[in-house]
Amino acid sequence: MPKIIRILIPVFFVFSISFAQMPRLHFSSLVVDMHSDVLDSHLETGRNIDHFSRRGQVDLDRLKMGGVDAQFFVLWPDPDLKNKQGMYDQAVRALDTLDAVLRRNPQKAALCVSPADIEKTVAGGKIAALIGLEGGSAIEDDLAKIDYFYKRGMRYLGLTWNDSPSWASSALDETTPARKGHKGLNDFGRRVIHRLNRLGVLVDVSHSGEQTFYDVLKASAKPVIASHSSVYAICPHYRNLKDDQIRALAKKGGVMFINFYPSYLVKGFDRIYQHARKRATAIQDSLKKAHSSEKFNRSAFIMSKIKDIYPDVKTVVDHIDYVVKLVGDDYVGLGSDFDGIPITPHGLEDVSKMPAITKELLRRGYSEKSIKKILGGNFMRVFRAVSP
Repeated sequence: MPKIIRILIPVFFVFSISFAQMPRLHFSSLVVDMHSDVLDSHLETGRNIDHFSRRGQVDLDRLKMGGVDAQFFVLWPDPDLKNKQGMYDQAVRALDTLDAVLRRNPQKAALCVSPADIEKTVAGGKIAALIGLEGGSAIEDDLAKIDYFYKRGMRYLGLTWNDSPSWASSALDETTPARKGHKGLNDFGRRVIHRLNRLGVLVDVSHSGEQTFYDVLKASAKPVIASHSSVYAICPHYRNLKDDQIRALAKKGGVMFINFYPSYLVKGFDRIYQHARKRATAIQDSLKKAHSSEKFNRSAFIMSKIKDIYPDVKTVVDHIDYVVKLVGDDYVGLGSDFDGIPITPHGLEDVSKMPAITKELLRRGYSEKSIKKILGGNFMRVFRAVSP
């Protein structure tokens, strides 16, 4: 037998075993996705998320297809609508919507508020539905509203979205030179952190500015998470975490969960993508003003401008890999942002494609132990650490 064949046979055998074990490993592991905006998508479009759909990126059937055992459903109040409907009222409406979905589908999913609930629900073959609140503006400077959301199941609070409540500053606001407001937490913000710690609610610093981030780590007695953020060193976007932030988060015992949005994954992508969107809008407006019958495919036009730098599953795992090499495999997980992002990486078009991440981790030589941590074990560790 030629020497090259003798060398390649064991290599082929190892890779065959790895890819053969992928479905078993993925579907036997606890898989947790920390962030989906599907409730907002459901409210905005009326899309039925009870059953399989080709619209959007998440529904209950596709969660099952993707082997996702625990999904955080996010309540997101839109600051652009706050004059029509208060931020608190918007969040309550989203919460009522999730309750209705779960009531209609008791055989598919159940609300979970503790690590034990998750384990019991998943063992029973159901999806563990968890609640995250994205945007501290929803509490409207009232600690009692934190208690309300907690009693209804909220188990993480994202302190800011792009807007800033009166007591914390967002990453967008902190990086906007013209903004004159305060940076970081004020006294009330520290009271918010203390209340979350006491209740056993995870403090989420995704979307928080750097000053807020470090103020939170100082104020919190418990580990902190970033529910849907990626690595600044790979993609220097204001929403991503820098190396020192990742180290500080890990030192605190926290976890960062990688966001799938291409603008947070690839350097320069956001600039090119936003320019393409603006150009497409200009073309559409021009055709409309000219009363032209010419057909214009907006999506195809935008894709033609970004195709050369478009990310895929490997790009997402590059961010996971970076965190593991920087601080270890105990401090990273998955926070897709599905249905909150207009485009997704190739190979991760919706939540049913989640096994592709396990496949790529295996291809890179990650052990089963490490993969199980990344898929959901790290979340369970931090959830147990925070729970009363």
